[in-house]
Amino acid sequence: MPDRTWYLVRHGQTEWNAEKRMQGQWDSRLSELGRKHADDNGRWLATLGIEHAWASPLGRVRETVAIVNKHFPIEPVWDDRLKEWSSGDWSGELYADIQEKRVAEWEAWDADRYNVRPPNGENFHDLAARASSFLADSRAHPARTVAVFAHGFILRNLAACLLDLTPQDVLDIRQTNDVVFRITEGDGGTQAHHFIAGAGPHEDLPRGEQRVA
Repeated sequence: MPDRTWYLVRHGQTEWNAEKRMQGQWDSRLSELGRKHADDNGRWLATLGIEHAWASPLGRVRETVAIVNKHFPIEPVWDDRLKEWSSGDWSGELYADIQEKRVAEWEAWDADRYNVRPPNGENFHDLAARASSFLADSRAHPARTVAVFAHGFILRNLAACLLDLTPQDVLDIRQTNDVVFRITEGDGGTQAHHFIAGAGPHEDLPRGEQRVA
């Protein structure tokens, strides 16, 4: 396998992110801050020599890519496997309302987010399977510097596949809307760094309190 550098780019903040409303595979538009996130990252990404990109087809990622394209033209391959985690019957609900009205469901999921699915939704095993399938196919592309535009949970699973992380590691990773992961594969092994609004690199991947996207 040739050396490759991956930039894993989360969409800018959305109106529902700001409201603390469950989004999953439903959509809301970028907030004013989210448009700034996309613009800041676009300026920086334009300096990196990115040769190819893939992206989730959901609206908030399309809106992010359109802003990035003001700084450098790149037409990603849209791939359904890069959609966010499906939050099932919780989609569109405020987190606070889910915790109040669906107490048993929320407590079960919150206690074991890797394995438990919300009603009619996905768990992290489902995301890992999608991430693995995507990576297996993307290996055939010759580009050495690539970007993936997607969402917090699925990008975390892509990073896990690339870095061979444990389930607990996956749950500990945090990617806010202004953060980009860089994962470099080469003869010396695989290394991870992250950038915040283009500033960095910072060692490893950030950890901390989690929010769903």
